[in-house]
Amino acid sequence: MKNATRLILILTLLFQASCSSQILDYDKTTEFGQFKYSKNDLDTIDDLIKVCKDNLPGISTELNLKTDKSIVIEVYPNQEVYNENIINPDFKNSPAISGNGKIQIVSPHAKIRIDSLKYDERLMLLVHEYIHILIDKLDSPPPTFIDEGIASYYSSNNFYKSSAKKYVKRIGFIPTIEQLQNHYNKLPAPDLFSFLF
Repeated sequence: MKNATRLILILTLLFQASCSSQILDYDKTTEFGQFKYSKNDLDTIDDLIKVCKDNLPGISTELNLKTDKSIVIEVYPNQEVYNENIINPDFKNSPAISGNGKIQIVSPHAKIRIDSLKYDERLMLLVHEYIHILIDKLDSPPPTFIDEGIASYYSSNNFYKSSAKKYVKRIGFIPTIEQLQNHYNKLPAPDLFSFLF
C-alpha cells in the first residue's frame, strides 16, 4: 500500500511539473535568476528584468545581501494558472509568493484581487518577493513582521504609505511588538503594520 501511495505522489508531482513547464515554455537567464514565462508575457519580461536591475543592486547593498542567479522566477499568465501551480496552496489568490529559492507571480497584465495596483506597482511585487528570498538566506532570519516590513518598505513604499493614511484609523488599534511577533497572521492588515514598524 505504501508503494502505491508513493507512486501516486510521484506521478502527481511529475504531472504538476510538466503542466507548469508546458505553460511557462519561455525562459531567460539573468544575473537575478532564471525567468520562466508564457507567450502572454513576452512583452512584460523586459519590464520585470528592468525593475530588478533598477532596484535590487541598491537594496542588496543596503541590506548587505547578495542577489542570486539560482533563483527561479515563474510568471503565470493569469490568477487561475498561478493558483493551480502555487508552491503553498494556503496563499491561493495572492498576486505573488516566494519560498525555497522560487518566486511565483501573476502576470502584471492579468486581473488580480487587488485591482488598485498600477502596472508599475505590480512589477514591484517581484522585488518584494525577491527581498524575502534574500532575507530567508540569513543564518538567523528575522521574525515575519520584520521580514514583511523590510520587503514592503523597499518594494511598495508609496502603496503602503497611502494605505496607512486611508486605513490605520479605521482599524481602530495598533498592535504591540509582541502581537506582531507572535500572532502575525491573526491581526487585521498585518503587512500594513509591519511596513509602519
